[in-house]
Amino acid sequence: MACIKIAGKVIPMIKHQINPKAPPFLPKTPRAFGPKMLKSNMCQLTAVLTSIYQYSFAIAPKVEDSLAHLRRSIVKGCSEVLTNTLGDYVHSGGSLYSFNKASNFHVTSRAVDSELRANYEIEVALSREVPLKDAGKLSAEQAQELEMVLNIYLRKAVEALRLFPLKNNRYFNLAQASAIAGTNLMSVTGYFLSVAAVKEGLYLTIDTITEFFRSKNCLEEIREMKTHGFSDKRMCDFFKGKRVSLCVTKGKTWRISAVNFELTPIKAIVKPEETPLIKYWEEKYKVRVTELAQPLFKAKKNGEAVFLIPEFCHLTGVEEESKRFGKNMADLATAGGEPQEKDRLIGNMFRVLGNGRMLERYGLVMSERTKLPLQVLSKPVLRLGEGEVLSPDMLSKGVRIMNPINFINWLFIYERKNYTSAEQLCVTMQKASGALGVVVKDPEWAELNYIDSYSVENAIMKHSADYQFILVLISDRHKQYKSVKKILDIQQGIVSQCVYSDYKKMNSLVFSSNIIRQLNAKMGGDLYSVELPAEVPRNTMFVGIDVCHCARCSAVGFYSNAYTHLARCFCDTALQKRGQEVVTLLAPFYASAFYTYLKQQGKLPDYIFIYRDGVGRSQRNIIVEKELSQLKKVVSNLRAGYKPEITMVIVNKRIHQRFLQEIGPRVDNPEPGTIIDTKVTENGCDNFFMVSAIARKGTIRPTHFYIAHNERKVVTKLVIQKVSYAMSFMYYNTPWSLKVPAQIALADKKAYYVSTIEGQSNKKLACTESFL
Repeated sequence: MACIKIAGKVIPMIKHQINPKAPPFLPKTPRAFGPKMLKSNMCQLTAVLTSIYQYSFAIAPKVEDSLAHLRRSIVKGCSEVLTNTLGDYVHSGGSLYSFNKASNFHVTSRAVDSELRANYEIEVALSREVPLKDAGKLSAEQAQELEMVLNIYLRKAVEALRLFPLKNNRYFNLAQASAIAGTNLMSVTGYFLSVAAVKEGLYLTIDTITEFFRSKNCLEEIREMKTHGFSDKRMCDFFKGKRVSLCVTKGKTWRISAVNFELTPIKAIVKPEETPLIKYWEEKYKVRVTELAQPLFKAKKNGEAVFLIPEFCHLTGVEEESKRFGKNMADLATAGGEPQEKDRLIGNMFRVLGNGRMLERYGLVMSERTKLPLQVLSKPVLRLGEGEVLSPDMLSKGVRIMNPINFINWLFIYERKNYTSAEQLCVTMQKASGALGVVVKDPEWAELNYIDSYSVENAIMKHSADYQFILVLISDRHKQYKSVKKILDIQQGIVSQCVYSDYKKMNSLVFSSNIIRQLNAKMGGDLYSVELPAEVPRNTMFVGIDVCHCARCSAVGFYSNAYTHLARCFCDTALQKRGQEVVTLLAPFYASAFYTYLKQQGKLPDYIFIYRDGVGRSQRNIIVEKELSQLKKVVSNLRAGYKPEITMVIVNKRIHQRFLQEIGPRVDNPEPGTIIDTKVTENGCDNFFMVSAIARKGTIRPTHFYIAHNERKVVTKLVIQKVSYAMSFMYYNTPWSLKVPAQIALADKKAYYVSTIEGQSNKKLACTESFL
């Protein structure tokens, strides 16, 4: 049986065999009768004690706040005295928190785990009292502070379960790791546990999650690379920039900046102790280094270099294996994620915490899992034109296109070996075009020996006609796609469509219909429109903004469209500092969006509706302040007296709240259009959860909508719910509704597209959905 070594302990792993011939997904049959209640993964916590007390402390001699590690070490040095006085306390930042009230007192400490071993005097003083009984009425800042403290207490309570903690309130049982056959990976199902202050008080949320870890430690990876003849430089390039987790420090990950093959655990010296690294690690972490000549990883801590021993490091995440086993790994990620199984696992954890009374020692009593009334919005009305209504269920049937654009002058590039597939695809597209209302003429053909950026560029130069678009039949989904798109979209500014050469699909009318629909949208022809509530005027500009952090620089995606005409758009991207979420480059985007809207509609919009994606609660205020001010500055420069009404909604899809419909004795995913806006929503603001999509696999994750700014009073929370649900159907690349409004999905795809292709978007395609 395969095993993994964690902190000196050998843990057996369960073999998980991948079935490459797993049956395809079969959609669930619609339910005739739905339940009236939703079962959540949350339960209310009743506070036995009335308050939690915050204490400030002053250290003499003075220690700067920037020396956070030293301050923690000083507090740790007097933990026994603090516990005797305050009871079970929590240290966070420059404060101590406790359920016990104490008068001011003085202690002496000697720093531990620090290079400074002097004695320090600490004066502890009671600062204020934070109420627990009225947690639902706290301000946003007070609620976040209380949640931080209670989640630290929760982490202490969960320690009794012997789960391996990672950052962001995630806990795993490594003994239940499943090895993935054919890969250097293991999947581990764990739990997310968090306490939050919401509208009706304190609530505990429990969710199941799946993480992937490398089963080999980094020293074993290095040995394997050496057997394959890897040079030191090649190994350094492989590890550089990657993140590793240390099995000796719970929840801590490090980013590798370099690999030092000259230093070893014996040669490296830890300052100021002037002791060898091997001795320091063996004494501090109680581990034994087995290979003395292994190289060291270099990382940074508080701006200073730190050396890590590869033997105790594991690479996190998934790299090349995800490309080879992508579909199977997606299957594994949802293992234990079907509604029935997820409900069982969550229920087990609630019972373990409740029966063990693990939170009662901190004055918190758990209640039963929260149930909520079911609210479902009716499906929006889709239209193919004036008076012609389209059912949302018909989107997958290949219906007629609302604004068809005929394919008159286009170029078809293919490789010589794919001649038969190219010819068959063209014939099938012409057959499928009749039902869609599109005329597909014969293309100009460009046959190449091999498709790469150089050959495609030469083909364009030989065929110098002004084409509507270029269709390219590729054999490599990754390398050829990237090179072709970089030439056509980024450099040349030509609408293009890459199609993978699969002869089985070349005869499919459905496949060809999807290509025609996609190209029609890319060239500016709307496939259909949606009916919005009367409170939203027809002269409305919708905007979607997202930031993608998957490349060396963060990419900003901006998308705007006129009312429900998604193909009448303006979209652009910009690069900013990696990891920066606040966008400071929106002014030129908004200026171009107004110019495009005026050019297409003949007037400026009366109402601007903005969807902003990917913003955490702690960043909302600064996002609203910085990003809305840029819009208002552009508006003030457009025309004297022009003042459109603005609504801004912040959308967050990376959440852990789950809601399941009860159907007799079992549970299932809630139907699309389900709204949750009572009990468990945030206090003091208009916000709601919505399930707008159908889960193709596993348990659906709802989306959270926070109404950050609203100047149009007739656009109430209910109207915003209806608009957001309607816009989830307007993503032309899929026949189903999405988890988020289409503007968010398009901005996200634009940003990710530019990050993947590695280049700025071409201004010629700014008014097209060329990236679709």
